[in-house]
Amino acid sequence: MGLDTTHDAFHGAYSAFNRFRQAACEALGGSFPPHSNLERLKAIGVTEEPRRDWWYVPDEVTRETHPGMYFFLEHEDCDGIIPPEMCGLIAEEMERLLPRLDEMGEDVGHIAAAGGIGAVARRFIKGCRLAAKRNEKITFH
Repeated sequence: MGLDTTHDAFHGAYSAFNRFRQAACEALGGSFPPHSNLERLKAIGVTEEPRRDWWYVPDEVTRETHPGMYFFLEHEDCDGIIPPEMCGLIAEEMERLLPRLDEMGEDVGHIAAAGGIGAVARRFIKGCRLAAKRNEKITFH
């Protein structure tokens, strides 16, 4: 059992998708659950115990400055859709994170088998661009 998407954007375990989102959030300077770097959270102003069900980013990363990444980080991990206009924004914003994502290396499991965090991001970007070009939504199933 795992997560599959249309447009060949992602195929793998739910845990691999979670690790992918952790990496994307970390590349933005934030933290995605489960939170492992409490020093990073303190550095971006999280003074209380972090919520287990929420992600955090620095104040300069807002819904207005990064609407695609906000959508990506808020999205369900097992079902739903990404509309075409969001696909284009996610691809554009995630592409800017590639140098940081490449530095994160291979990870484990499905991500390692797919070539590492950077390779998984490139595949997701490619799927998002294809969906946006065709004016189609990416579907999670």
